[in-house]
Amino acid sequence: MRLAKNALIIALVTLAMVFAVSAQTLRSPDDNRNLAPTVGSGAAAGGTTGLFTVIDGSTLRKGEYSFSIAYSNFDRDPGNVDLTEVPISFNIGLSDHLELFFNTQAWKGIKVNNPQNLSSFYLPNSQLPLGTQPAAIVLAPGTGGAFFNRAVFRPAGMPFAAYPYTGSSAGNYGLQFPPYFSGPIFGFAANTLATLGPPRAGGAADNFPGVGSPYGSILPGIVLTTTTITDNAGRIPVTVTVPQVFSAAPSYLPDAPFINRRYGTSSFTTMTAGAKWRFTGPNNPFGIGIVPFYRWYLDTASDNAGFNQMQRGASPGGNRGDIGLILFADARVAKWANVSGNLGYIKNSSVKGNFPTGTFTLLDRPDEFQYGVGVDFPVNQYFQPILEYRQTIYTGGRTPNAFENDPLDVLAGVRIYPKRWFGFGFAYRYHANQQEAGDSVFNSSIFRQDRTSNLQNVVPLVFGGAGQDPNPVLVTLPADTFTGSLTSFFRNSTDPHGYIAQFFIGRRNARELPPVQRPFADVTAVNLDSVKVVLPCAPGLRSKSGGCSDDQTVAVKTDVNNPDNSPLVYQYSVSGGRIVGSGANVNWDLSGVKPGTYTITSAVDNGCGFCGKTQTKTITVETCSDCIQPCSCPSLSVSGPSGQTPIGGSMTFTANLSGGTQDRATYRWTVSSGTITSGQGTSAITVATTDAMAGQTVTATVEVGGLCADCTGNTGSASGDIATPPPPKQIQKTDEIGNAKPDDIKNRIQNLNLTVQGEPNSSGIIRVSGPAKDRAKQITAVNKALDFLARQGLDKTRYRVVDGGDAPAVSIEFYFVPAGVTAPF
Repeated sequence: MRLAKNALIIALVTLAMVFAVSAQTLRSPDDNRNLAPTVGSGAAAGGTTGLFTVIDGSTLRKGEYSFSIAYSNFDRDPGNVDLTEVPISFNIGLSDHLELFFNTQAWKGIKVNNPQNLSSFYLPNSQLPLGTQPAAIVLAPGTGGAFFNRAVFRPAGMPFAAYPYTGSSAGNYGLQFPPYFSGPIFGFAANTLATLGPPRAGGAADNFPGVGSPYGSILPGIVLTTTTITDNAGRIPVTVTVPQVFSAAPSYLPDAPFINRRYGTSSFTTMTAGAKWRFTGPNNPFGIGIVPFYRWYLDTASDNAGFNQMQRGASPGGNRGDIGLILFADARVAKWANVSGNLGYIKNSSVKGNFPTGTFTLLDRPDEFQYGVGVDFPVNQYFQPILEYRQTIYTGGRTPNAFENDPLDVLAGVRIYPKRWFGFGFAYRYHANQQEAGDSVFNSSIFRQDRTSNLQNVVPLVFGGAGQDPNPVLVTLPADTFTGSLTSFFRNSTDPHGYIAQFFIGRRNARELPPVQRPFADVTAVNLDSVKVVLPCAPGLRSKSGGCSDDQTVAVKTDVNNPDNSPLVYQYSVSGGRIVGSGANVNWDLSGVKPGTYTITSAVDNGCGFCGKTQTKTITVETCSDCIQPCSCPSLSVSGPSGQTPIGGSMTFTANLSGGTQDRATYRWTVSSGTITSGQGTSAITVATTDAMAGQTVTATVEVGGLCADCTGNTGSASGDIATPPPPKQIQKTDEIGNAKPDDIKNRIQNLNLTVQGEPNSSGIIRVSGPAKDRAKQITAVNKALDFLARQGLDKTRYRVVDGGDAPAVSIEFYFVPAGVTAPF
């Protein structure tokens, strides 16, 4: 697996070098600042461009790369641990914004000065310097008994056990034997000793009976001091040893949580690969971006060899590796000073180990929140002093750490660049928050003499002698808690600080060539085709003289003295308006400016910048002095009433003006007949008519005044007709029959009744003529028919039967008499 990972790293580096070709953006030769990789030990991932531990905002340009090797020494707590690392790294620029980096620890040495304060020295295969297995607070061994799943006091002298510990003897827990054994106390068979494990599932970290802390993990709680107490509960008073100053939670060093050697070394066990991505441009004085990276470990607790390396302090051994993201920003506050800042978060993976019953989590490692600030001073291209301030804060869900310390380092150093592509770095690292005796952090809720109901103690006991109860006497600890100084438990380092020495070498792109000094090109004259611009009249007005043009553009011509005939860039600066075009001949557009005085300045650049003389000219913008209101003739049309006007009704006539100037128009109306009742002087009039005007035509004529003097066609007419009276009403003969039968007469009367009913107050006449005898019969038949129809609803009062006198033959005539008409018979 290690060979495969190394081959993958080599392949990635080779691929990056293949794609990294010529540079894109060259640095200025006047910039004193040079680039080097971070060392990174004891802090963030090293290898990317930056200071000693703080990442700055610069990136290698496309095609640039660096190799670095460093020697770094620093102290960490708990345990007063002195670490020495030799990190090596490689980084390469893929573009002006992106670089890749790789870092590993070529060698690592770790010296533990105060092993008593680290739980890893309390593991079954560990010993404190005195050569004995120290006392500890552990989860009760076994799967049963009165103390199952509870914390117990494991006295000193536990038998040695090899990793992974499961099945090894847990010792007799201070009970004298034979014939008494520790097994039955913890649920094992009679006449047996308790054994360690097996592990069982817990929370974020699993439980390791007889080995690990009751808080979970394979690391036990530590006992710093013990005392003796006398118990009188049995038949004979018994004096026993009990813990006095202890922690039920483990105490571990996050960088090497399982170390159990006073001094251990390792090499090439931790690898880091990542990228640095700058968001802003390469020449922007503000650099902002991110550094994502992945950190993995070649030694894990999956086998005895891997765990042995971890107990030598090789690495934390997170199985899945760690993922980190750092936000960086820097500012070039001066040519000789830069300020850089970092904020980062690393999600650390848990440590897992293989056991006969499965895979279990040995430790839930804390995540890391990191911040740092650095200032560097590139006083020249060879010498760069550096100051840094950074801290790592352990956070997130994790196995509790009784002596947890968030290391705070202050670094002061210098980098020396004999050439821009290689150099040396030296720095002193000050550990600002080393753990010391009396530090208040050690009186936290985790580190104390625990008296909670979750902590019971099986203490080493003697038995009362012959005839006494063979069961062990369980002693309850006194209720008082430990307070006071921890001076006797912490060994202050005589030198908690450290240092860094670094050498780096690589490739840097050539800097920009210094600008060629050319003779200045001078502007000798600026020629304007006009020194005055007259603004046009406002909308709706015009110049009476026609002298105010809408053209507000001035032609500009620049004359130049160019000694070496080099290509020129022309630049124009105006106090109003805008320049249209480029080169020596341009137009100055003054559209939209207000009246006043405006200037134009012309300059040229022949390669040295706008270094030569400039020329300025002034122009005056004025308003037009003879703007008048333009006059145009509108069109006139006159409309009258549509259709005929009823007799005696009113007629409306309207004058319609369209286009032209009509804001001062006046109206004078005349009519051929009738009377103007309203609207005289306006564009519409009302004319009243009389009954005597029935059938006549009325003509209205309007004369429009107030128009332009030269306007014609300022009069118009329209006519309207008045309805004619209807003809007078007359009696109408609707039907006539001869000698008829009764039913025929009824039908003829019903037909006449339809017309009579249709007009109120009208009536009907039935006139019968003929010989006297026949006429009398028909008159009788008609009256009978009316009577019959009256019974069916006919209004007989509206009918009259008239004797028409003698006639050669019978004739029955039916007449309709309109309302108001007098019948002649």
